[in-house]
Amino acid sequence: MAILFTFGLFLYYWFFLRQHAKAGSTLAMLLWLLYVGLGFSGIFIALTNGIEPIYEPNYLATLFLLFGVAVSISGFLRFREQDVSQVFGVIRGQKIIENILFFSQLFAMAYFLPFAISSLTGDANENRLFLSEKMELMGSYGLINTAAGAASQLFGSSIVLAFIRLASKESQGRNMLRAFSLLFSSLSYVIYILAYVGRDGVVYWLMTSVMIFWVFRRHINPVDARRIYLFGFFCAIALLIPFGVITVSRFFDADQGAGWSFFEYFGAQIHNFSDYSSIDRPLTLGLQSFPMFINAGCSILGWDCLSWLDVKDAIFGEYLDQGKAPWLFGTFISDWVGDFGLIGAFLLLSIFSLFCAKMCSYRGSGNLLSLERLLLMLLLYLVPYWGVFYFRFAISNGYIVVNLIFILLVRLLHEIIPEVPAVGNVAERGL
Repeated sequence: MAILFTFGLFLYYWFFLRQHAKAGSTLAMLLWLLYVGLGFSGIFIALTNGIEPIYEPNYLATLFLLFGVAVSISGFLRFREQDVSQVFGVIRGQKIIENILFFSQLFAMAYFLPFAISSLTGDANENRLFLSEKMELMGSYGLINTAAGAASQLFGSSIVLAFIRLASKESQGRNMLRAFSLLFSSLSYVIYILAYVGRDGVVYWLMTSVMIFWVFRRHINPVDARRIYLFGFFCAIALLIPFGVITVSRFFDADQGAGWSFFEYFGAQIHNFSDYSSIDRPLTLGLQSFPMFINAGCSILGWDCLSWLDVKDAIFGEYLDQGKAPWLFGTFISDWVGDFGLIGAFLLLSIFSLFCAKMCSYRGSGNLLSLERLLLMLLLYLVPYWGVFYFRFAISNGYIVVNLIFILLVRLLHEIIPEVPAVGNVAERGL
């Protein structure tokens, strides 16, 4: 199955992606490379019999997964890396935006740091299993806890603005101090997730940093690039310490050791998707992937709807009765299929891809790329990018809401603050 999936991705590259990649479609290319890596990891698993499917291989399911990935990549084909220079030096209220991000995330780091330290003190896995008491304590801080969490979830915007400062010319507002201050404050997301004894923050911070650097890399001079490599190297080394502590604590007693857990998280998705497609999956109609939005919609309409917590045990029981654990990684596409079925997931993927393509199609409209459009595109990109594991936003619908509110704030500042004199010919900007 993994061979079929990987071969299909190479066919997609040859017939669809190749010319776009040469023209600067870096987001699509990076997403393709990520899923090709998943395919090769899946092939390794198959060759070593490390993780075997419970059911017979379902090749139709593999083709559907391949199709879903190809559709997701296609949504970003029209993005061009060279266009990010159009936001340099023309962002209205840039210092205001940066100050909001920096000081709010600095506050979040100070707030979550004691909780993160306690997560790594003693047995990290035991701390994770008894997390409810800490969550209750953190929740007792009310709006302080909520505000700190919201600020941390804007870390991607901090990284974007940091690279804009690094890539800009002196006449466009280049500022090394602001750039590295924003990169530092973006680490609040890692500390935020560590407070809940999670490793995800390390993975997603590194993935997001690599993605944004990949987009801006051709606009950054070699000297600054070396500084970024050095900063990234030391950050990666530092972040691997808590990541390793939690990993060893969780998987040290596993039959195949902590090292093999990598393939359970990156590679087993193809096998898991096949297995999930071979059982009778109970549809949850968005309760699993979009609980905040479903509950809000029911409240607005006055409907008495069940929540995900109301049905979770029963749904999981149906999976377990058929011999398949429901919490294994199968990519974000698997989660959408679990919510809406194959046809529903197909429609959702198509709508998602068309909307992404629309956001990336600013060139033909006579507008230049704006900061708010760039932030929205990168937020959309995280769905399939982080979704190589599972639909990350299912457990954090608030991440979507907080980032959309921030993007609207950027747009509002664009409207109320006088235009910044730009270098070169600048057309009208906006979404």
